[in-house]
Amino acid sequence: MFKAGYITVVGKPNAGKSTLVNKLVGFKVAITTPKPQTTRFNIKGIITNENSQMILIDTPGVHIPKDKMGEYMMKNVESAIKSVDVIIYMVDATRPTIDKANETIMKNVADQNNNVILCINKIDKIEKGKILKIITIYNDYFKSIGGEFKDIIPISVYKEDGLDILKESIEKYLPESMPIYSEDDITDITERELIEEIIREKALNNLDEEVPHGIKVEVERFKKRKNRQKQSVYDIDVNIICEKNSHKGIIIGKDGVMLKKIGSQARIDIENLLQDKVNLKLWVKVRPDWQDNENYLSNIKSKI
Repeated sequence: MFKAGYITVVGKPNAGKSTLVNKLVGFKVAITTPKPQTTRFNIKGIITNENSQMILIDTPGVHIPKDKMGEYMMKNVESAIKSVDVIIYMVDATRPTIDKANETIMKNVADQNNNVILCINKIDKIEKGKILKIITIYNDYFKSIGGEFKDIIPISVYKEDGLDILKESIEKYLPESMPIYSEDDITDITERELIEEIIREKALNNLDEEVPHGIKVEVERFKKRKNRQKQSVYDIDVNIICEKNSHKGIIIGKDGVMLKKIGSQARIDIENLLQDKVNLKLWVKVRPDWQDNENYLSNIKSKI
């Protein structure tokens, strides 16, 4: 009896959603940074074993939108909780407060009447006695809006504590089905999208707080060729889009140091991804208010 189905992972920014998906899949399908709203669109990570195929959907962090990009990100979350087999609601044990953004998504989740698993993450960072209190707060609130958690599982993604229990729980609620994807597939993201996300991750990790969420990364050229030694080389030209001229200067840095740093860090990950040498060129361009321009948000809209 083989099982297969879709599992959506939702929660506030920095709850550990992307890290969880990467750990379960065993491959970095989603970028991770300490900064909120790192994930911008729904990303699938696929786990296939002899008994089941789990298609995990990593979603943007739940927040109150401030622009069109934020609105599309939240629409991605809303679309990802519809017509799925299991929903994992992740809570950061170090920041367990239920705010308005939480309430909105939890109400949407409750309305779906799906198999919902409450995951309390980062239990290694709090006193054990606090875990039960967090569980009670979320369980009581979810029941008050008509929901019911099928399972409640405390975990530590960082220490890989409780992940086997979580996988067993997910598998329990999946429907009988033939595999949906090939057993070799681990994500639905294209190589171009993975490269864009890798570069954005390096920018997020290296730039000041005010800059990262105002950038967009676009692969303009992606071409494979043979060099003189008959080795495969990828020529990749990339635009880093920002909103202000002052941000452009910060991204480039004095004498181009910051841009070189972002590029050199990204090149290592991209070469590991493609398993070939990479000739990576980065340019920085200014497009004011791109986060409110629908033409520039096509990749985020397409994931809804």
